[in-house]
Amino acid sequence: TSSTFKLPEIEPGFDAWLQGQLAASPADVKDTDEFRYLTFSELPPFTDLHKSLMRKTMTPELFAKLKDVKTSKGYTLSNGMQAGVLRPHLGVGFTAGDEESFELFKEVIYPIVEGWHKFNPETQEHKSDLDPSKVVMSDEQVALFQKYVKSTRVRAARNISGYALPAGASKEDRLAVEGVLKEAFGGLPAELQGTYYPLGGLTSEQEDALQAGGFLFQKPGPMQLLGAAGAGRDWPDGRGIFHNDAKTVLCWCNEEDQCRIIAMENGGDVKGVFERFCSLSHAIKGAAEANGKKLMESPNLGFLGTCPSNLGTGLRASVMIVLPELNKDPHKLEEICAGFDLQPRGSSGEHSAAVGAKWDISNKQRIGFSEVELVQKMIDGVGKLIALEEELAAAAAGGAAPAKTPSAPAAGSSSYELPKIGDEAFDGWLTSQLAASPADVKDTDDFRYLTFSEIPPFTELHKSLMRKNLTPELFAQLKDIKSSKGYTLSNSIQAGVLRPHLGVGITCGDEECFELFKDILYPVVKGWHGFDPATQTHKSDLDPTKLTFPEDIASKFGTYVKSTRIRAARNIAGFSLPAGASVEDRLAVEGVLKEAFASLPEPLQGKYYPLGGLTSAQEDELQAGGFLFQKPGPMQLLGAAGAGRGWPDGRGIFHNDAKTVLCWCNEEDQCRIIAMENGGDVKGVFERFCSLSHAIKGAAEANGKKLMESPNLGFLGTCPSNLGTGLRASVMIVLPELNKDPHKLEEICAGFDLQPRGSSGEHS
Repeated sequence: TSSTFKLPEIEPGFDAWLQGQLAASPADVKDTDEFRYLTFSELPPFTDLHKSLMRKTMTPELFAKLKDVKTSKGYTLSNGMQAGVLRPHLGVGFTAGDEESFELFKEVIYPIVEGWHKFNPETQEHKSDLDPSKVVMSDEQVALFQKYVKSTRVRAARNISGYALPAGASKEDRLAVEGVLKEAFGGLPAELQGTYYPLGGLTSEQEDALQAGGFLFQKPGPMQLLGAAGAGRDWPDGRGIFHNDAKTVLCWCNEEDQCRIIAMENGGDVKGVFERFCSLSHAIKGAAEANGKKLMESPNLGFLGTCPSNLGTGLRASVMIVLPELNKDPHKLEEICAGFDLQPRGSSGEHSAAVGAKWDISNKQRIGFSEVELVQKMIDGVGKLIALEEELAAAAAGGAAPAKTPSAPAAGSSSYELPKIGDEAFDGWLTSQLAASPADVKDTDDFRYLTFSEIPPFTELHKSLMRKNLTPELFAQLKDIKSSKGYTLSNSIQAGVLRPHLGVGITCGDEECFELFKDILYPVVKGWHGFDPATQTHKSDLDPTKLTFPEDIASKFGTYVKSTRIRAARNIAGFSLPAGASVEDRLAVEGVLKEAFASLPEPLQGKYYPLGGLTSAQEDELQAGGFLFQKPGPMQLLGAAGAGRGWPDGRGIFHNDAKTVLCWCNEEDQCRIIAMENGGDVKGVFERFCSLSHAIKGAAEANGKKLMESPNLGFLGTCPSNLGTGLRASVMIVLPELNKDPHKLEEICAGFDLQPRGSSGEHS
């Protein structure tokens, strides 16, 4: 046993099992006074809290097959699983301790890679390209990026073959890695030369300077992946930070990986930043080879590292950009980003305007594309955002209205347009499917529902859980089934077929869909939520009196929390959901909701604004408050699923006089209910949220209806990602001291299954 190593508390039965495993585990040569590696004698009896892909992949048979396998560096299956067993919140749940791990444990790692990246290393190959001269950036783009982009950053990890990765490293390997990296830093070209700061030898002044620049990294906490995996042993020996004099390159030695390389600068010179990134990568490769080593790299997995989430290029190229006009329409911004596989991060939560209109835009993909391709996609996507920002600004100033991107109309419709996926064969197949599709009673002038005659020949761009779970046999079984409202399998999968970037890829058009198409929906739900509706039941509780919120905590919330917001969706049985709704159903839903709004208690009473009847003044006021929602764009889930038909009829916005409750009628769902206010009165906000929910339920029942709800799926709605409670409860909070140590903040959040969102990217 160890005097300081502590197991987490997860669930009493599981905790007792863990204690037994720890007591029975033999000593591991990698153990330290404060960290123990466990040797699991059997497959862990995972709890419902365990969400990782490792847990999903690990069968009793696979565990038995691999449990006694050990790499030449001494890394075992139990070592690889330990973080995912001790930290149930982790999404991946498996770490590699050295290069051999990727071959010896590939039956675990490959399914995890496919689940995380939608890339199959058994059948696909990764490509690398670190030639910055191939990145195309015109003089006009450079000028526009310098005008709009505040900062640029490119980062990835590099690891040296022959030495263990941090989760499995000995002291000797860690110090040897540090030696090779110091040699690499010493051989950098003049503009990249700088100073290496060993983490254990920092003066107070150096620590303050590194902290102020955001360069300092902390010892990983026990709730984090790295802490639980053993990457924090012998801290801080063998760790350090390098940066050049201009502070435009930064390297972290022996943190998550042996070396994290980062190139950055203020402004928008993406190509220049990528050039420095490539120089750093080449220098580390050269130093490794000068020591008779090479970088860890594989034809099918790309650059190798500790966590399977960062394989392939492992690259994140990002810009911090200010977009005041697009910030008024986050849906449009997200739509453009999705078309280039980019991830926009604001500071105010999903689909919300960012504080100061400042957005962090980065590539989503890591593997299956080269570094040059990912950087180019980021440049092209951000260029498109800037062009639209300028058009919107000109229109707002009284100039020309934004021009629409021209494209050819699809056959059989005057205005409906199929997207270009970028795969010639697939685009041809789509066009023929549209031409052969019979008319659907739900069709409109600007939208067509396709009827797929065969399972779509999905491309490598298609990433959704629908694509992963839809087999030819399942397609044949379900393709001719139709709900009483007329919603079909083809209707349901249309968005996921036309929009390859979507993660879920399937929508529901009415309540019957959840039963008729459960053979495809249940696996999607399980893949997204880690919850199996075939064996588990959901519970609902809308009694705000059960919330514990003592006065001292409420007082602190009042000091630190700037705003509080709780939202979810409600849908009424008997009417279709927006993706499948007829005009009649949409208007009937609006009627029930208006009745609900009229019957709200006095503090919640307010006004309903039909979207099609807004005056300019009302539109400006709703826009300024962040209350207005837009017609979904064709690249978005809702646009591709048909939820934008007949716009804006039957849609509207309700808010009370105090603007502390807000409802959206017939957007993604029949009703999105939102309670909010400035300050930190979470209990009061939840009380208003519950009142709204009860009012809508009461109005439905007064009309002989009920809310769409299921014992195993909870509240039902259009997208399977929002089932169960569908609830997002959030606060906007200012934390100046914790902001200096984002790892610590993330660690505490992880312990409560919370998601922290800043505005500067991950771990920043």
